[in-house]
Amino acid sequence: MVKFIHAADLHLDSPFIGLKGLPDFIWNAIYLSTFSALTSIVDSAIKKNVDFVCLVGDIYDNDERSVKAQAYLRNEMERLNELKIPVYLLHGNHDYIENTGLHLDMPDNVILFNEQVETKWLMTKGNEQIAITGFSYDKRWILERKINDYPEKHPQATYHIGLLHGFSEGLDSEHGNYAPFTLSELRSKKYDYWALGHIHKRHHLAENPPIIYPGNTQGRSSKESGEKGFELVNLAESGVLTEFCSTAAIQWKTIELSVKEMKNLDEVYKALKTTIEEQKNEKYSLFLSIRLIDSECLLEGVVKKIQQGEIVEALQQISKTETFVWVHKIELQMKIENHIPAIQKLFPEQWAKVQSEIEKENLFNESTNALFDFPGIEEVVETREEHYRKKIVLEAIELVRNQLGFERSDDLED
Repeated sequence: MVKFIHAADLHLDSPFIGLKGLPDFIWNAIYLSTFSALTSIVDSAIKKNVDFVCLVGDIYDNDERSVKAQAYLRNEMERLNELKIPVYLLHGNHDYIENTGLHLDMPDNVILFNEQVETKWLMTKGNEQIAITGFSYDKRWILERKINDYPEKHPQATYHIGLLHGFSEGLDSEHGNYAPFTLSELRSKKYDYWALGHIHKRHHLAENPPIIYPGNTQGRSSKESGEKGFELVNLAESGVLTEFCSTAAIQWKTIELSVKEMKNLDEVYKALKTTIEEQKNEKYSLFLSIRLIDSECLLEGVVKKIQQGEIVEALQQISKTETFVWVHKIELQMKIENHIPAIQKLFPEQWAKVQSEIEKENLFNESTNALFDFPGIEEVVETREEHYRKKIVLEAIELVRNQLGFERSDDLED
């Protein structure tokens, strides 16, 4: 039996996005989170006594690679080196190979793939011959089908593992279409396991053989919610077993809270405090987004305090603890049909025309091109698909409602 760890997209020293005004102890937790995820991987490798570790691209957050991030990786790899645990590492689109004169050398146990597809060999303690095939990016955009350069399973390999930092065609993801491949192309190589990287959401694309994106090891924005970690893989003649292991010291989560029949500020505040207490745990900290639903009875003044951020600021007054819950956003989900902007009442035809036009793909894209051309924006906001366009338009209507005033639909009928 062969046991190994498959991790990807560590993005060491990566900043969290969309946060401000945080207490120092939370900033410190954020700063350390990507590093502590790596430490968790190494701790598990040692505890589980694995045969080797695979790190499949985007180890660093950018090609410049801070010296601290490199030194941290080097120190953690040395811990594995002392126990003679090899690490098979390749670089992806974020940390592609460049400026090699600015790189720290890694310990001897770190086997780095170059820009050409190549196969490395390992003889395990159990005398299994392991072939591991992969490549590193030498530029940010690899658009060619590198999968064509992967050889079929070597006849002398007990197990053959493919490492590929790329995009699975047909997968619903906003990540770049780099080093594209299809599942049939992977299966045609007859490998025993495909260790993928690049997509930050965990995906088990196939079982025979296992074709897996483990996701990134630490979520860095509300788009990267839920547990994050790596796959612990056992290869045996009887089959393949995989186990997901969590590494994220901080998780992102969005929940809904009904404020049905609530009217005043105190009711809402107490409900929020109770909800926050229920989310606390001792295993990890939480960045929490709360969506308030069933809000038709709320006083207009309460609505304004929510939307102006006053309640969020009140809830962010927390003390330092080992793990914390930080409310970074409160959304108010209004039933638009019950809260009609006054301007809509005055100009109903024009309003309907504008709303219909702005939801169209071409006009929406023209209006947001400048934003989506910004480097790295795909890590922060959703793609411009239909559900996203409708969401933005509804938020715009709510903004107009608050800026220009509103009348309830039942008032309009009087």
